[in-house]
Amino acid sequence: MRSKQSKKFSFVFSTLLVAIIALAGCGQNNASPSGSASAPETKETASPMETSASSGTDAPSADDTKEFVKLTWYMTAPLDPRANEEKVMKDLNDRLKEKINANVVFKFVDGATYAQKMKVAAAAGEQFDIFLDLNQLGFSQIVSGGMAMEVDDLLNKYGQDILKKVPEQAWQAVTAKGKKFGVANPSAWVSSYNISLRKDIVDKYGIDYQSIHTYEQLEPVLQMLKEKEPNLIPFMGDFSAAMPNTMDKISPMIGYDNLDGQWKSLLDNPEWVKVQKLQHDWYLKGYVPKKQITDYIAEFKTGKYAGSTYHIYDASFTKVSTDLGTSMVSTPLDFTNYVTGSTVRSAVSYISKTSKHPERAMMLLNLLFKDKDLFNRFCYGLEGDDWNYVSGKGTDNPTIKTKDKLEWAIWHPFIGSLWDQWPSNWNSQEVLDGLKAAIDKAKYSPYVGFTFDSSPVKKEMAQIDALEPELKTIYMAKDVDAKIAEYKEKVKKAGLDNVIAEIQKQVDAWKTADGK
Repeated sequence: MRSKQSKKFSFVFSTLLVAIIALAGCGQNNASPSGSASAPETKETASPMETSASSGTDAPSADDTKEFVKLTWYMTAPLDPRANEEKVMKDLNDRLKEKINANVVFKFVDGATYAQKMKVAAAAGEQFDIFLDLNQLGFSQIVSGGMAMEVDDLLNKYGQDILKKVPEQAWQAVTAKGKKFGVANPSAWVSSYNISLRKDIVDKYGIDYQSIHTYEQLEPVLQMLKEKEPNLIPFMGDFSAAMPNTMDKISPMIGYDNLDGQWKSLLDNPEWVKVQKLQHDWYLKGYVPKKQITDYIAEFKTGKYAGSTYHIYDASFTKVSTDLGTSMVSTPLDFTNYVTGSTVRSAVSYISKTSKHPERAMMLLNLLFKDKDLFNRFCYGLEGDDWNYVSGKGTDNPTIKTKDKLEWAIWHPFIGSLWDQWPSNWNSQEVLDGLKAAIDKAKYSPYVGFTFDSSPVKKEMAQIDALEPELKTIYMAKDVDAKIAEYKEKVKKAGLDNVIAEIQKQVDAWKTADGK
């Protein structure tokens, strides 16, 4: 996706995972790397995984849907304006009435004000049924603030299709004291960065790009291009994002290092240090630009570069070529990736504690996991008005094309599983397959289910995280080791030891509470 729409989406996801993730459901604008009654609480029950998600629980009966209800769903605005909203919602609600005897009203809120709006609504006891969180509110605050219902019983009875599609380990990220409070929508939970090279350059020099999967393997190519293409800069990479994702971060600067089992600052992470030194070496050799890049797509389109990192592996090379404005070829980087709690919580659907119809709300969420046709119509809008079939009409997975000027859109991870997306000009099947492959081979952090309450060390963390933007140019320093040591001292003075001690205290309490 392009222009205002994709910029809005990138903004919404700025608090989410590691680059990446960007997103999921549509292209990014960056080559590298949007007066009510409270319902009764459900009774305690065992985990759906323990009671068997495939236990043969019947679908909702006629009695379950006898009463027609209207549901309200709060969501970060994925698109603004939405000129076709009225027509799309009429079509969708006609379908919902037939399937679960319900209608839904979306309340779209700008991403910049969403968290505050939801806090106000919850404090006022406003009645609504479902709300989305893109890590703006945060799982810990949602649970401690009593904003969301426990959903174990609802999932067992009405959420069987959700249970089949959300990986078992991912439920830890939305579980507190043994109870599930939300539905984590499957998406690009790890980065799938790759190396992309201009096809004309590859053809000219016969570069075996398919054998390149690490920066070390790329370096001889950059050296050759530096000598033979003096008018080109060999590489433009977003090294801050296109690197091994081994840290389970609780903030931009602090996290759990899955490789050595220690809580630490980013500055103490060996993988991060390794990439900084490599980038410094390439900077001195002239393989990368002498300036910091902020808009990678715009910069690449200047024609000054032979290659770049790119945020999604696309085996067809269509998306990368379109985004970068010239014919490209790509090869996936072989990175160690960990799925973390923050990435799983990058798009979670919750049922509000004030919902009058929690059963029907869960039926709606489950329907969007069960019915691919309905799910994609929610996301893409009306056939003819908003999109048209390219191929496969009448099948479960047709290819479609949206209109150039979008008048309706909901990004797929906002309401369901990215892997149920119909391939389109948003994401081709090759792109979806590339993203899914990165997820499937990733490991899960042991702290997927841990959420940190930063309030006891709020001042220290704010001071430490404020240093993170300065690290993006650390590779330009004359002495990188000395510069890293300088920032380590700043982090220490800002209170790193206090933060680590508080993390360990909360980790110990979390393990005790969960019987770990």
